[in-house]
Amino acid sequence: TRRAAAALRVFRDYLPRKHHRAVKNHLRAIRQAAGDARDWDVFRIGLPQAKALAAATGKPALDFLTGYALGERTAAQERLASAVASHGLQFIELSRELPGLARTPEREGDDAPVTFGTLAATQFGELLGAFDEAVRANPTEPHDLHQLRILGKRARYALEMFVGCFPPAFRDTVYPAIEKAQELLGEVQDAAVGRDRLTALRDKVKAAVPGEWPRFQKGFEGLIASTRAKLPAGRKAFAAWQKDWAKLIAGVRLEIVAAVTNA
Repeated sequence: TRRAAAALRVFRDYLPRKHHRAVKNHLRAIRQAAGDARDWDVFRIGLPQAKALAAATGKPALDFLTGYALGERTAAQERLASAVASHGLQFIELSRELPGLARTPEREGDDAPVTFGTLAATQFGELLGAFDEAVRANPTEPHDLHQLRILGKRARYALEMFVGCFPPAFRDTVYPAIEKAQELLGEVQDAAVGRDRLTALRDKVKAAVPGEWPRFQKGFEGLIASTRAKLPAGRKAFAAWQKDWAKLIAGVRLEIVAAVTNA
């Protein structure tokens, strides 16, 4: 869904606004429902691997969290199925129509790209510039790091579409560098979501079944602590990546300018 959204974003000026907006809205509804299911999959799959839940004292919490996560994942699947039923068929029908509706962008002057290479350099240059600017802003909070990850996805997916328009070095250096950033930032995001989810759930359990809480406490608190510890570790790994990125991006800018000039 994110690659499809990236394609819509890249070619939005070449598509009728009404159709573009409709496809985008249907796709967003499906993506959001799938994202909820994905988050619970990540949470559930990670439980057996958690050291805090491996000991005998952590087993009550492991059993509880496994059952809770399975229930939430089942509910998320129902929402995903509903989103697909409501938006899937319309998305498919409208997306099939889009190629035949493509037209020259309505722009004044000579701003519209006249070749695919020019479009590639312009679109990827803008997305890479936004990503690089966000990297240089040195974000540290989970929300800001998550937004940076989204910018990285947009640049990465655009490069997948336009990779043939750039030198092989782009595929061999820029793509894996952005992919690595997404991996690191994804771990930070999963840790932040897991921490907040576990903390909120802990408070609910303590209030709902206070008599049972002592059985769950050690596993819960240990898991929350280990999840929270992933955040500074993830930030440290990202800081190391930033140094390598700064060296790489200086030469990349010159290549993009050359691509625009020669397109």
